[in-house]
Amino acid sequence: MRQLRPPRRALRGLTLIELMATLAIVAILLGMAVPYLSDYITNARLREGGNALLGEALYAQAEAIKRNATTRLAVSGSTVTVRDMSSGGDDGTLLRTRLLSENVGVANAVQVDFGSRGTPLPFGTAVAIDLLKTGVTCSAELRCPGLRIDGGGGVRLCGNQLDCS
Repeated sequence: MRQLRPPRRALRGLTLIELMATLAIVAILLGMAVPYLSDYITNARLREGGNALLGEALYAQAEAIKRNATTRLAVSGSTVTVRDMSSGGDDGTLLRTRLLSENVGVANAVQVDFGSRGTPLPFGTAVAIDLLKTGVTCSAELRCPGLRIDGGGGVRLCGNQLDCS
């Protein structure tokens, strides 16, 4: 009796030439994308720092309202601290400390006191906190965010401090 076997199929795969051509095309495309990727990473770090600063400002404002007392948001370099100032003294009670993203910070130290109504003290004081990254010049392509606190207590984050008004 004769056994029936399925016909042998040809082995499928890539030849060495096809593989080398594919790798060459991928290398060329990656080489063209690297400059844009570095700008994207820089912008992402700046956005992350801006969002962290916004979160801490809103936390300080909420704590001032919740505690019915003055809280202080202080930004120095890349360190953001929130303190309860009702306990007296110049330092108050530390509520929270946060470090911003890698090499992201402020040029000049800034501190904002929020009163029990969530408005900056003295009332009507507007504050601008501009973020920067070491070795980066802010432009339309490299967008450095800016935090704005208006006199009535409104807190917002501008995507590019050059466009903030």
